[in-house]
Amino acid sequence: MPAPAEIAGLINPGDVTQVENLELLSTRVIDGILSGRHKSKLKGGSAEFAEHRAYTMGDEIRQIDWKVYAKSDRYYIKQYIEQTCLQTLVVLDASGSMKFGLNAPPKFAYARALAVCLTRLVLRQSDAAGLAVVDDDLRAYIPPRSTPNHFQSLLSELKSASPQGETSLADNLQKVLRRMKRRGLIVLLSDCFDDVEHLAKVFQMIRTRGHDVILFHIMAPEELTFEFSGWSRFRCLEQLGMKLDLDPAFVRKEYLANVQTFLKQLKQRCGELGCDYVPMPTDRNLGEALAHYLKRRAARVKVQ
Repeated sequence: MPAPAEIAGLINPGDVTQVENLELLSTRVIDGILSGRHKSKLKGGSAEFAEHRAYTMGDEIRQIDWKVYAKSDRYYIKQYIEQTCLQTLVVLDASGSMKFGLNAPPKFAYARALAVCLTRLVLRQSDAAGLAVVDDDLRAYIPPRSTPNHFQSLLSELKSASPQGETSLADNLQKVLRRMKRRGLIVLLSDCFDDVEHLAKVFQMIRTRGHDVILFHIMAPEELTFEFSGWSRFRCLEQLGMKLDLDPAFVRKEYLANVQTFLKQLKQRCGELGCDYVPMPTDRNLGEALAHYLKRRAARVKVQ
């Protein structure tokens, strides 16, 4: 796996060193285990039998215990305790709005650096990391793997990715979900400029299917403070050609009220659905912010 100096084009090596001795752990029972940290009951394949359960529509026929069927005339599935790696998929928002950044790194550059840091961290702890890049469509998908050279594939895709197009976050998350063959951890890096309720419904769908979810909410400081002065021209980064000339002082109060409503709704819906909501303003040191979150998450896991 590349040393921090080799990925300096995408991330500050200092950010990597702040988190490389930490772990990204699951807070719920999922399909994976790492040194006793991620444990779940999986169907088939393992040597340690756990229990039978009734067959339900959608289960694979090969998992039916035919000896039990012969005795009871009912279909039952064998369940086992299986030890495998945690499947982690990082979903990177590459829509046009992620281009924005004035006095801090562009949101996309910040999110991409975070993706590098997270995937490297996951692979270093012997778990499987994957990547999805989305804008108005699912642009790229690399399934989670834990092989030694897999990080090079992830780096290559991250280097070639660029923000463009409109936001279709909720729809693309559904496409990503259909690709996930096993329960795991889905990490979303986005400014979430989509309908909050539509997004919440997809989060609920993801959680219902047994996945753990972390949302790193990437926002530029100017989007949070709207500290512009004098008449300004604002251009839409998703719908090219759309522009608006206005006096920021005239709309600042209403704008900030709308932003606070948006942030409150998003955080609240994540909390209700059991998703981690992590605000990541781009003027905050990435390494420090991520290390702080990982330590808090690890403390929660130990308590459970």
